Amino acid sequence: MKTSGKTVPDIHKKDNENLFPKFSTWREQVDGQYWFPAYTMADDTLHFRKGAYQDVHIREIVKYTDYKRFGSKSKVTFQGEQAPEKPQPK
Repeated sequence: MKTSGKTVPDIHKKDNENLFPKFSTWREQVDGQYWFPAYTMADDTLHFRKGAYQDVHIREIVKYTDYKRFGSKSKVTFQGEQAPEKPQPK
């Protein structure tokens, strides 16, 4: 599955410019159920207004690997005491 987009908004303030490139992300199915990013790529030119109108070419490649299932258990307490447990629905 491929998604493409752009982080918005680009910020063009007098003393602070924050620009983002367009990107594409490819996802693959993990555990036969979930779609996780496998690869993200950006290849774009950012047009800065500051100074003499500088154009900056940016190329990024991010690869995601070794996904692992994570699990945890938690216990909720209030003022040092465990909350009363509710009966499980049948």
